[in-house]
Amino acid sequence: MGRQSKLIMAAVLVAMSFSSCVFAAADSSQNPAVADREIRDLASHQQWLHLLHYRIHPYTFRFLSQNDSPEFFLAKDGKRDAYAELVANINAFLMQGQGENESAQCRFPARYHWLKQRLPQAGFVDQPCPAFTEWRDELNAHSLTLIFPASHINSPSSMYGHTLVRMDREDPSSSKLLAYSVNFAANADPTDNELVFSYKGLSGGYPGEVSVMPYYVKTNQYQHMEYRDTWEYELDFGSAEVEQFVRHVWELQDTAFDYFFFDENCSYRLLTMLDAASARADLAADFKMKAVPVDTIRALYAAGFVEREVYRPSAASVMESNAALASEQEAELARALVETDIPVGELLTGVSEESQTRVLELAYSYARYLSVKKKQANPVLRKRTLQILSARSKLPAGDVFPAPRKPEFRDDEGHGTSRLSVGGGYTGEQWHGDINWRIAYHDVLDPSKGFSPGAQIEMGDFYTRVTEEGDVRLQKLTLVNVLSLSHRTRFQNPVAWTVSAGLDRFNSDKSELFSQFNLGFGRAWQLPLGLRDGKRLGSARLFALGDLTARADNQFEEGYQVSAGLRAGWLWQGRANQELIQFRWQPVALGDDTPRRELTIEEAFNGFDDVQLRFGFSRQWAASEATNSWKLTYAWYF
Repeated sequence: MGRQSKLIMAAVLVAMSFSSCVFAAADSSQNPAVADREIRDLASHQQWLHLLHYRIHPYTFRFLSQNDSPEFFLAKDGKRDAYAELVANINAFLMQGQGENESAQCRFPARYHWLKQRLPQAGFVDQPCPAFTEWRDELNAHSLTLIFPASHINSPSSMYGHTLVRMDREDPSSSKLLAYSVNFAANADPTDNELVFSYKGLSGGYPGEVSVMPYYVKTNQYQHMEYRDTWEYELDFGSAEVEQFVRHVWELQDTAFDYFFFDENCSYRLLTMLDAASARADLAADFKMKAVPVDTIRALYAAGFVEREVYRPSAASVMESNAALASEQEAELARALVETDIPVGELLTGVSEESQTRVLELAYSYARYLSVKKKQANPVLRKRTLQILSARSKLPAGDVFPAPRKPEFRDDEGHGTSRLSVGGGYTGEQWHGDINWRIAYHDVLDPSKGFSPGAQIEMGDFYTRVTEEGDVRLQKLTLVNVLSLSHRTRFQNPVAWTVSAGLDRFNSDKSELFSQFNLGFGRAWQLPLGLRDGKRLGSARLFALGDLTARADNQFEEGYQVSAGLRAGWLWQGRANQELIQFRWQPVALGDDTPRRELTIEEAFNGFDDVQLRFGFSRQWAASEATNSWKLTYAWYF
């Protein structure tokens, strides 16, 4: 059914239901078999509220529907009055003799199905809905699987994640790519720049819409899903719950919710849809202020809705796994097969059959990785890939490389996304106490279990300090802090980079709060440490970045300072501890010619999954004047 016909039908239904409500105002319903008291009880039933997406607003505390489309309601005040909406729905569902696809039953099949079960005495008569029936049969949904693309180091923001639901068919041999998927995303204006996009995404400036499409189409839209490993969580939803989920998805199409990046996002909305499909579920109840996708997966585990998880390695993971098992000569030949136009047979001359097979397999995984990375068709690469596959087909069949090893820990097995720290220290010549609350998400000194080594993204990190004199002040505020210390491999040569923005103070007691923006690019090198029996027990790397910092405050000579220099260091991330040693040197400055240097040493010791003890030392130089700072903190993750 097209969007225009659905909207027209919804408008007709609203008009009919409004007149029906007026007609039946005295008795609440046109059917005397349904008592008003029973209707009022149903209006406050959790499942009815879930079907309408009613939630308590976290700031205004108003109880209303989160759906922002008038077409989603039959009552004039259905967004704010669940009872009025229930009466309007009952009256509309009782209407008979309507044409195909014109009844309220066809527009809201999930509500109708639920009310038909709860009010058998009402005498509802099914109306013909061939459009919905055809759509439902095309989906052929038998089970539900939550899809979560895992984070990867080249994009620290990927740690925040994205989820969608795949509706799998009953036949286990059918291709998962041909199954249909349900996605919720912001319908953003493609002409908006990054600043406007960020503002609207944080403030609810975009409508969020539910879409249904074949899974392979969705994976093509999210090319990074081939670049990122994917976890599939098979959900324990019975056939009746799956059918109700499908009905509810139909109801949500062509409607919109205001999209908020931190709370009412893709993962949160999927939880509310699962809540509407199952009387056992109240998954979204705990996500009032923020909904980090990985936390929604934990909620599914806690409620017992995950049957099992399946790991799907990305093109990059397959390539790196194969490259690690190939010899140096085989890796070089594989690169040459993809990057040069030398005939395949000529490059493989004199190479043993077994080695040829390994080279061709590795070359194909490299070509596939490049096609995904460039996100566009490349006729030269496609032609070369076909030549590689043709040469491979002439050799004995079989896998010459084992499948990539499943990660020891999933993303959802890492620490909690929020952190509260308490501690104290000695800076300059004063003792102080510190309280730190970080909204999200991970830094390189946090416990590394379940996270990409060398990557961090922090948002909303507040440091409050209590001085010896009893003064309480904001010591530091990090709005965003992103770091990617991605290292070079045989087939990847990424750039290490960082960007951060917020408020800060120098170690000096005289320092006032200043705003700052930092940007850096450079290289990182992973060291062959932390390996035991082929398993990686830790990650060690060195890094060097060009460092640019802009600061603004009246404590600087001209009200600002732009400094440039070098940032270099050592990072260790293990199971029991993390360590960061870093030196920053910024000799070039504008606006205030004070050269600045800083040495930082931080050591973190992990307790259980949700606690950590951290020690830190820093020495800051402003010209020739130096100030030391020592601190000890205890962190709790939740």
